[in-house]
Amino acid sequence: MSNKIKLDIRTKRNLFLNTTGEHKSVFNGDGLDFREIREYDTSDDIRHINWKVTARRGTASVNIFNEDKQLNIVLVYLNSGSLYFGSIKSKQDTAIEILNLLASSALQKNDLISTTFFSKDEQKFFKATKNKKIVNQLIDTAYELDPIGNTIDYKKLGLYLANKIKKKSLIFIIGDFLEIPDFKFLSKKHEIYCAIVRDNLEEDLKLSGEYNFINTNNKEEDLIYLDDAAIVKYNKLMREHDQKLFSHFVKSRIKYHKIYTSDNVFKSLSKLVKA
Repeated sequence: MSNKIKLDIRTKRNLFLNTTGEHKSVFNGDGLDFREIREYDTSDDIRHINWKVTARRGTASVNIFNEDKQLNIVLVYLNSGSLYFGSIKSKQDTAIEILNLLASSALQKNDLISTTFFSKDEQKFFKATKNKKIVNQLIDTAYELDPIGNTIDYKKLGLYLANKIKKKSLIFIIGDFLEIPDFKFLSKKHEIYCAIVRDNLEEDLKLSGEYNFINTNNKEEDLIYLDDAAIVKYNKLMREHDQKLFSHFVKSRIKYHKIYTSDNVFKSLSKLVKA
């Protein structure tokens, strides 16, 4: 069975198992734009009764909403060579599963999604749509765009997104973030969520001996000997990197969550969205 079919089946299963009412989605809420509170009428939806106000006033009161507020969702897939790694499964497969779930969930709620594949520059862009057929195109594109040899130009990415996205949006950025981005300016206008795709082995390296390593960002090969001191230093550098990364996200009010190759992606992604 192809990876694409496996992802599609897994997504449909998770959407089914995690359904509440009509909202088959990792996203919270019902998308309603609150307007006012007034006294309950028999024609009102009882689900919108405000019980706190009802208790305080002594009369049934309901929340009144404007028409459904459609979300404008932007998905950004960072196609770096470092995604071509994984001990359980590749970070690339995990990133594509995240992309699949986000797109499927947004479209299930009838929200608009646009999608960008980015490395040093834009690799592919899909304009805003509600058409559910786009999900298969996104998965195909993610597998067709070879990550090996690619690095992410985060400075160019920030400028690109600032110029590309005119309307206030929810931006989901999917990547392993092995470099520190600068989304401070972007986060002033948009709500940003970063899905940090990682493998446990790259954060807690336990190898020892001589290995032939291939740098998947530039395709260079190196014969490296790993001893205990090198492992300790590497793991320390990874922790320090993540501390700087998280500090930037917190200061910029960016929501983030690590999603490992060994995780149940739906559960981890739900934690990101509900953060």
